[in-house]
Amino acid sequence: MSADVLGLCCKNFRSYGTLVLNFSSRFVVFYGENGAGKTNILEAISLFSSDRGLRKAPIADLNSIKALPFSWNLELVLEKNHCKTFLSTNAQNGRKCAKIDSALVDSLAKFEEIIWILWLTPSMNNIFVGPVADRRSFFDHLVSGYDKKYKYVLKTLSKLQKERLHVIFHQKDGIWLDILEKKIAEENIKIIKSRLEFIKVINETFKDYSSDFLRPRISIEGTVEKIYETFSEEDALLEIANILKCDRLMDLEKQTTTISCQKTFWQVEHPKTSLAAEKCSTGEQKAFLISLVLATVRIYQKIRSGIPVLLLDDLMVHFDAVSRKNLGAELLSMDVQTFFTGTDKSLFEEFLEIAQVYLVKKSICAEV
Repeated sequence: MSADVLGLCCKNFRSYGTLVLNFSSRFVVFYGENGAGKTNILEAISLFSSDRGLRKAPIADLNSIKALPFSWNLELVLEKNHCKTFLSTNAQNGRKCAKIDSALVDSLAKFEEIIWILWLTPSMNNIFVGPVADRRSFFDHLVSGYDKKYKYVLKTLSKLQKERLHVIFHQKDGIWLDILEKKIAEENIKIIKSRLEFIKVINETFKDYSSDFLRPRISIEGTVEKIYETFSEEDALLEIANILKCDRLMDLEKQTTTISCQKTFWQVEHPKTSLAAEKCSTGEQKAFLISLVLATVRIYQKIRSGIPVLLLDDLMVHFDAVSRKNLGAELLSMDVQTFFTGTDKSLFEEFLEIAQVYLVKKSICAEV
C-alpha cells in the first residue's frame, strides 16, 4: 500500500500561497466543506499531464489572487523502483513549461512517460446527456493514453481542415486542395483505426474482469466510419477525398468540414437492454463512467510504464453504501494511487484504515 507519489508542493496556486504535502499511502483522502480548497489540490496533480488539467483552465487563472501574475509553481516527487524523480511545472512567457529533475524538457508529453493521470469530476456527470463534442473529447482523452500518436494526429487533422477552408476562401489552386483533401482523408483513417482498436480492447477488458458496476457497450458512428466499414482502406481514402472535393462550397459557406472524424458520435449502450446511455438513469450513467475509467486504468497498466494516478473529485457522495463498497473493492484490487475529495469523512469508510486522511479548512490541510 506504499505511495508512488511521495509529495506535492504548490506555490501561489489557486487558493494556496504555499502548500507542502507528503504522501505515505496509495489512498489519500481530502475532506471538508465546499470551497475549502480540496479540488485545487487534485487540479495541481492533474497539471502534471500534457492536458490542461481537470478544470481545463487557462494558465493565467491558476495563479493565487494575492500573487504576481504567472508566478504559480507546482512540484511533484515520485518514487519507482527505489528511484526518485522530481517534476515541476509553471508558467514561462505565458505558456506552461515542464522540468524533470530540474532539467527543462521540450514537451509536457515527457511527463506522461513517468506518470499518467486519469480523473473523474462532477462536471463529467453530464458526459452522456450534454453536448456530443464533450463526449467525444472525453473518449479522445482515453484513446490518447492508449495510442501515443493519437493526440498528434488529431491536431494535424484540425490544422489541415483549417488550411483547406483558408485555401477554398482565397480560391487558390485546386491542385493544392486535392493534396490537402488526400491528407485529410489519411488522417481520418488513422484516427478511425486508433478508435476502433481502443474500443475492441476496452470491450474485451469489460469481459475479462468481474465488476459490480455496469459495463457498457461502446461503438462509434459517423459518415467517415461508415465509409471505412464499407470500402477497402485504399478505396475509403479515395471516397473521403472525393466527398471533401464535392463539399468545398458547402463547407466554405458553413465554415466547417462536414465529413470528419471530429463529427463522430460515440455510442454507449446498456449491456442488457441496449438502451442508449443518454436514456438510462443517472445512476446507470455514473456506473458507466466509473467502469470506463477503471477499465482504462487496467488497459494502461498493461501497455504503459509510468506511475498510474487516479483523481476522484467529489465522487463518493453520488454513490450509496453498496456502490462505495464495490468501488473500494475495485480500487483495492488495482495498483493505482488514488486521491479522493469529499465533504464528509464517513464517505470513505472503506479506506479509512489504510488511507492517509486530510481535513481541509480554508485552504489549510491538516492530517487526521
